[in-house]
Amino acid sequence: MIKLPLLVTFAEFALLKGCTKGAVTHASKSRIKAAIVDKDGQRWLDRDLALELWNKNTKATASSKVQLPDPTPRELKRRVDALPDDEIPDLNESRARREHYQAELAKLQVSQQRRELISADEVKKEAFALGRSIREALANLADRLSHQLAGETDPTVIHQLLSDEHRAALSELTE
Repeated sequence: MIKLPLLVTFAEFALLKGCTKGAVTHASKSRIKAAIVDKDGQRWLDRDLALELWNKNTKATASSKVQLPDPTPRELKRRVDALPDDEIPDLNESRARREHYQAELAKLQVSQQRRELISADEVKKEAFALGRSIREALANLADRLSHQLAGETDPTVIHQLLSDEHRAALSELTE
């Protein structure tokens, strides 16, 4: 048995959705275009297909009667991440993707302005400088202590001298 589409006028569809006939006419140019049926020289809408396309491609507002609830942020992120980069998503998915990435960028900009984030180049330069200063401090220990230790025979005094120099070098690095 073949199911025939239930055809409705633009005005009837507007009543069904609780909007104006003009809103339906505007939507028929893009969002629900596939639901238009020409019959006897008049334009009708396949009610079920038009409802499905309306709900899928119309952004919900306070006054609209879009039947699908707005997704949670976690669900929205999951949907956006699941889309391949080369796929052209529908209108709502595109909006969701754009909004998600704009929010991510805004969050990063705020973190940078608060100095909670710094660039990787700055971190590399600081780490290199710190590593070099540690190397120099430890390499200079032998030059500073060799004459003092050459004449010392007491292991406790030698240990104390080495420990004091290590602490001094490391405390200098922390400043």
